[in-house]
Amino acid sequence: MQTILIGHRGEPASFPENSIAGFEAVLRAGAMYIETDVQLTADGVPLLHHDADVARLTGHDHVVMQTDFATLSRLAAGHPARFGAHFADLRLARLGDLAELLKRWPRATALIEVKQDSIAVFGVARVMEAILAELHAVFTQCVIISFQQEPLIHARAVRRLPIGWVLPQWSDAARAAAMQLRPEYLICSRRRLPVAPEPLWTGPWKWVVYTVNTVEDVLALRDRGVDMLETDTIRQLLRDMRPGGAQA
Repeated sequence: MQTILIGHRGEPASFPENSIAGFEAVLRAGAMYIETDVQLTADGVPLLHHDADVARLTGHDHVVMQTDFATLSRLAAGHPARFGAHFADLRLARLGDLAELLKRWPRATALIEVKQDSIAVFGVARVMEAILAELHAVFTQCVIISFQQEPLIHARAVRRLPIGWVLPQWSDAARAAAMQLRPEYLICSRRRLPVAPEPLWTGPWKWVVYTVNTVEDVLALRDRGVDMLETDTIRQLLRDMRPGGAQA
């Protein structure tokens, strides 16, 4: 069974998360899948960002949904607590910047996570309209993912895009909901997985597990039937998993 690795927010072990620099680095290293998060700014710009505020990456406490993109784009976003001044020139990027990068890597696929913070403020329709508008040129390279089912249903209905549901819990109710939704990808934190040897649910999906950063964990999850793994250290794992590396 082949193990497919996904660059989780690019490669946050080496670059500020969700940065274009990080995404480009992992694509150049041979990654075929990347994952990013999207929040909507006050003026409706889809921003590549995980948190509701930008404090971790910029040191400023602006809330994304309450701040216009022009203001946010002027902030240094090099995650100084982790990287010091090394990435002081980086800025927060918009989803359209990632779309332009994907055009240069037409065989790559991006998992685009729609965040609940923005949905709670603006509603599903407005958030998804903004996201889909910036992805229009690269729809064939995109998978829409979310903890919430509503944006997934919207993406499937409006653009017939493949979807991935991020499991909020491991339960009979979640399994029933997955069977009803029938996403192309079922995504789960490794912390929510049942203890082996309890099997993973069978269905019309590929299993995606996050976040996995060692070869040993990759191999163990592969043996359990996991198809794809999100990692913070994708370049190192790609090297280690090559024939003759740690996988051999």
